[in-house]
Amino acid sequence: MKKRISFLMVVIMLLSLATSVSASVVDEDTFKSLKPEHVSIQWMEGNDSPTTCTLTYSVPTVISEFFTKKDEAEDKEAFWAQFGLTDGWVNVQFDWALDDVNDSVSGWHYNKYWDGDPTHGLGRDSDGGYHYSDWDGVDYGAGNITETVNDSWVFRGLPNDDRWNGNPETGYIGVKDQLREDQYTYDYDEECLKIDFSKHTMYVRVRFVFTLRKDGEDDRYTFSDWSDIASCGKDAKKYEPLTAKDIPAPVITNLRMTDKEFNGNPIVAYTLTVPDDLMKKSVEVEANGGGIVIETFARVKGDAEWTGMGNSDWEIKPGEMECALLTLMNEAHPKIDANTPIELRVRYRCDQPGLDDVFSEYSQTLVFETTEISNPTQPVPTETQPEVTKPTEETTTVAPEPEKDDKCPLCHFCPQPLGLCIFIWLLIILIIAVVVYVVIRVTKKNKKQDK
Repeated sequence: MKKRISFLMVVIMLLSLATSVSASVVDEDTFKSLKPEHVSIQWMEGNDSPTTCTLTYSVPTVISEFFTKKDEAEDKEAFWAQFGLTDGWVNVQFDWALDDVNDSVSGWHYNKYWDGDPTHGLGRDSDGGYHYSDWDGVDYGAGNITETVNDSWVFRGLPNDDRWNGNPETGYIGVKDQLREDQYTYDYDEECLKIDFSKHTMYVRVRFVFTLRKDGEDDRYTFSDWSDIASCGKDAKKYEPLTAKDIPAPVITNLRMTDKEFNGNPIVAYTLTVPDDLMKKSVEVEANGGGIVIETFARVKGDAEWTGMGNSDWEIKPGEMECALLTLMNEAHPKIDANTPIELRVRYRCDQPGLDDVFSEYSQTLVFETTEISNPTQPVPTETQPEVTKPTEETTTVAPEPEKDDKCPLCHFCPQPLGLCIFIWLLIILIIAVVVYVVIRVTKKNKKQDK
């Protein structure tokens, strides 16, 4: 089995050169290090139920980009086939402890069954019996894994049934058996569990589960390392709302026209650099009911007013952000001609419950030349446009992208059959030939031994 997996990893790395899809995610050793980042837990005091908390974490860029490419692939079967798989997805597991992570009752609850049974799945034994409670996140949906920040409501209220009391016949663990009596109160008439987090501390840790599926074989589970520990309650660090000085101006580069369109009009893209400290703050803000997003503004160079670009990426993430230019059209510019210089800048906006929105300073202003922007359903006025005011801030001019070079980026002369360098094709053919040769030799050897 190990030899087969090793060969599969070699093929994956070769094919990744042809598809520009990161194979590192499906490599078990690499995935192990891609743990949830910036984990935060916050008690939703007075909401939903007396124990409900919000669990929030950020997804490593490698994972979010991989599944974004999977979602964008027209042929999902072909996408997974290049890795020797039929399907794959990511869930999360979260472990919890109350007051003391090493306590024999209320400490960490992870056990070997969380790693999965080949037949019955995560958290089950070979007979299908449960080995986790309703509060243990053993097979928990990861939300939209293509998004940078994910959150979930956890530790919800429990009715007076197996979820609270457990069931020895099925092996189902009741949450009551994971708490000490002095840590909670339970109203059996109202079926209401209460934990006073001003007197107790909840600790959590999170890991990713990557399920790899291939037809005819048992599902294979790959686990990341556990995240750093987060906490809320008595001994946890108290959340302090952010102010403008806590949010740096965005750093954007590589502004360019794309070959994409929105309603027949162009889309531009730029690269956003997100500091790790800002991503951590974004997770903490979302765990406390708010959020940090990015706002994009553009204008025809020379105009005084900036226009908010409604059809643009707004969830912060390191990497490429897209912005459709349709909303640049206004009364002054019902039609914008090709090669018109356009300025673009962005800022962060942070909303927090009960407080006014907080804004960062604007990024550097970048300039590009657009293709035509127009609304074919509306007539274009012929009168002269009003004179515009020159902007005062300095701008950085971004030249149009150079024409694509058809030469192979590796050998610089081959025609790249099916988009892949001829030398890579030769390497793949050589590997296949070696594998076939080895299989034939082993088969002949086995036949001789059988005689």
